[in-house]
Amino acid sequence: VGVLGPWSCDPVLARALPEVASRLAVARLNRDPELTAGYWWDAVLLSEPCSAPQAVAGVVGAERYASAIVGPLNPAACGAAALLAAAWNKPLVAWTCGGNDGGAAVTLLRPLPAPAAVLHAVLRYFRWAHVAVVAAPQELWVDTAQEVAKELRAKGLPVTVVTAAGEEEEEAEEALRRVQRADGVRVILMCMHSVLLGGREQKVLLEKAEDLGMTDGTFVFIPYDALTFALPYRRVPYPVLANNTKLRLAYDAVLTVTVDSPDASFHEALDEAKKAYEVPTDLDPAEV
Repeated sequence: VGVLGPWSCDPVLARALPEVASRLAVARLNRDPELTAGYWWDAVLLSEPCSAPQAVAGVVGAERYASAIVGPLNPAACGAAALLAAAWNKPLVAWTCGGNDGGAAVTLLRPLPAPAAVLHAVLRYFRWAHVAVVAAPQELWVDTAQEVAKELRAKGLPVTVVTAAGEEEEEAEEALRRVQRADGVRVILMCMHSVLLGGREQKVLLEKAEDLGMTDGTFVFIPYDALTFALPYRRVPYPVLANNTKLRLAYDAVLTVTVDSPDASFHEALDEAKKAYEVPTDLDPAEV
């Protein structure tokens, strides 16, 4: 199984330790006779470039190395990746791909609900229709923002602003001013790494939103990345909030929608794997 992701070009995703995770997954898989079905599983790490065209090229190269692929992370590459996987008759397990791949998706497997579909359900429940999307400037996040905006529009929601903001306060202010000028925006979807995981762009954006008085309940800020994994939230201290009063105040306006992990949080599961010597014992769960 090829595990495809931008491990070498995205510093935050590199901290997901994909090699350790893949090794742990196949070790547990090979110990379970009900799952192995007579096969011996192995995983190989494949690097996905951060630009969409190169990411597609990365999928092409994966054919030689794997009989199934997990990835890609860039949703802009999903359509082409689904076509290639269908041509090779290989499963493509992609948790960031939306629902617009049509007939190409014959071997495409989605292990999680599509993020846009989950968002649509939440927005419909609260009767929030108008959405703005603010992305980090990296191509992976810009592509993600454009794809999710397209999917939300296809579901009938008016996405009036799609823009990018980097680590400079001026960029964040310009993006937020665009949102303020748009008519009736209620939700700001943040396509960038969560500040809780070290995302610098989101930190600057939320702090600037606090300066502009946008965190008083007028706008709801939703992190996109947490829709694709189980962000620990029960009894978890996040030092970035504890040490920054302005950010903590701004975070009152953040609504996090994430995958539930009822048996154990990510940190607890990683700690259990350490105690069982399934992963290196020097790993600090809070840093992964």
